[in-house]
Amino acid sequence: MRAKSVGVTAAIVVLLAACGGGQDERIGVSDEGAILQIVSEGGFMPVEFALANSPRYTLLGDGRLIYQGVTTLEYPGRLIPPYMVATLNDNQMNAIMAMVDDIGLPDIDDEVDDEAMNMVADATTEVVTFWDENGTHRLAVYALGLEESPSARNEAFLELIQTFDQFTAETQSEPYVADQVRVIAGPGAVDPEFEDVRPWPLTDTDFSDWETLPNGWHCQVVEGTVPDVFESATQATTWDHPDGSSEPLLLLVRPLLPGEPDCPA
Repeated sequence: MRAKSVGVTAAIVVLLAACGGGQDERIGVSDEGAILQIVSEGGFMPVEFALANSPRYTLLGDGRLIYQGVTTLEYPGRLIPPYMVATLNDNQMNAIMAMVDDIGLPDIDDEVDDEAMNMVADATTEVVTFWDENGTHRLAVYALGLEESPSARNEAFLELIQTFDQFTAETQSEPYVADQVRVIAGPGAVDPEFEDVRPWPLTDTDFSDWETLPNGWHCQVVEGTVPDVFESATQATTWDHPDGSSEPLLLLVRPLLPGEPDCPA
């Protein structure tokens, strides 16, 4: 892995040098909306973790890079993990766009590489989505970075992720404030060690206008920033059912990021 990191760093230096000084214009991107998003999907996890999953990186055309901040492994953790936003400079943006070309994303419609399934069990699938003037381009790779003989394309995809890791470590960031919040409600059980049952927090008490998800879950998008009532909640917090008689509900709450659908598929 150390040798790989050195190679990635060298590749970034070459790309930045090729881009010239900090005054270079960004290459081939729009200033409006998400242009690139990376999500880790699947793997062995409880359904509530899968539903609460969020993009690893979301890059906007104006150079803003949204990512999940540092969290601890303690339980119960915060209900809403921190989301951060950094602004990439023109050289960093050009380096990313060069890697997009190395992967071949502009020529991909929707492709899945699951060749590693015969060798690796219960791994995640890394999904990168790229938007340009020709539409949406999506590549999903199972067990990325764990393959015995990765293709050049998959190596370029892994380098893209590691480059984002490096850029977020080096670039000043601040808390990300979204203008929409995704709320998912579903069956919850009170944890006797961390009992925390609270009153229903939303004005909407009728699930008939929520999107129905499998296994008794429902989803809705709320306009505005994350309501203060959720800031002190934890992963163990449950909420009184709005009908006043049913079992408490578990709520999965987080900012809705650009490029995402309102509710998970």
